[in-house]
Amino acid sequence: MGENKKAFFSTSPKALSLYPSVFARIYKTLHLLPIELTEAFLEKTTVETITNWKSAHKDTFYRASLTGITDSDICVFEATHPSLTLAHFIKHSLDQDKPTVVLHQEHATPFLLEETGIVGPLLFEYEGVNLEQVLKSAIKEALEQPDAIRFNCLISAELNRYITQAAKAEQRSKSEFFRKLVRDHQERNKR
Repeated sequence: MGENKKAFFSTSPKALSLYPSVFARIYKTLHLLPIELTEAFLEKTTVETITNWKSAHKDTFYRASLTGITDSDICVFEATHPSLTLAHFIKHSLDQDKPTVVLHQEHATPFLLEETGIVGPLLFEYEGVNLEQVLKSAIKEALEQPDAIRFNCLISAELNRYITQAAKAEQRSKSEFFRKLVRDHQERNKR
């Protein structure tokens, strides 16, 4: 597991209030790993205070979570009791190309995250007895994934012929040619 990696962990506040011992175990395991947590708002929140959250508490949690996701190298979510906010956090993580792990209890697959045919989070099911082991292996697996994203798009036949010819003239593959175009554009537009 990579040293000096930053990890974001979250769940729904409702789940934290329903399963406090599970989350105590998750946080204990996370603190034993060679990672730094980028968000601690939920960890420091007690079950009693969740029931009394006002709008300002919810806003602080939401903003702190978005910042924590942005600042992380990997995002881990426990989604046994999913919420729209948690789904938004997962989407935010995926939109930023973060390795994204979603844990859920045995036989409780989050229905919003079932197989969709698109690249998404890594789903890991755990039982009460193997939570720590599953958490550690999920983070390890997510961090070992290649740092490359497949990009597909539809183009016209004419544009494809042009790219093929231009790449051949530069003795590059079409993928190499396209990456060079993007990198050159990126360099020209640095501010």
